[in-house]
Amino acid sequence: MQTKHLFTILAVSAILLLAGCSGSKDTPVPVPTPGITTLSLPANNMACLKSSSTIGSSASVTFTWSAASNADSYKLEIKNLNTQTIASYTTSSVTFTASLDMNVPYSWDVIAINATGKTTSDSWKFYLSGIASSSYAPFPADLTAPALGTIIPSKSAATVVVTFQWKGSDPDNDIASYALYLDNTNGTTQVIASQTAVTASQTLESGKTYYWKVVTTDKAGNSSTSAISSFQIN
Repeated sequence: MQTKHLFTILAVSAILLLAGCSGSKDTPVPVPTPGITTLSLPANNMACLKSSSTIGSSASVTFTWSAASNADSYKLEIKNLNTQTIASYTTSSVTFTASLDMNVPYSWDVIAINATGKTTSDSWKFYLSGIASSSYAPFPADLTAPALGTIIPSKSAATVVVTFQWKGSDPDNDIASYALYLDNTNGTTQVIASQTAVTASQTLESGKTYYWKVVTTDKAGNSSTSAISSFQIN
């Protein structure tokens, strides 16, 4: 009887063990977040892009990038750097052709997407020119600090020293100077007329909202204006 009872216990244990193993096989394995794609064309900081076709004031531009691991689809984002408007296109391919206005600077990136999440590539810039030129306007500066919407604590001080930082780039690599505009309404008051550094400090009053922008000028006299950013000092 003991032998029969022991055999029954072992048989039940084996069945439970097999059931447990079978259950583990049915557990879905999460799909990893997509890898980051590498941009290919248009090349970064390209001075003049020769389009495949031109109709009126627009041109067809083909964008290409590398495949990202685990990606199901891609979202191509193209920003008009003059107007700051973004056009988005979704595709399962690693290439896409879009019609864009000529004589305009653009930036672009690609977001790799799957059911788990998404990852965003680096952002590249190019200037879409209908006619080749000996000199191109700089790209609008990227404002990096203070970031848009930042709240800077005053710690009960009447004034605070704020350091502004930005990044400049130019298709011809001939940036001559930057001008900083800053005020409490719309960022149209010039506080620094010309400097070559990409950082500047200003002593500002607490309890106010500030708006700022940067105008970039190259050696040929061409200029571009950044987007307006804002922050608060509380």
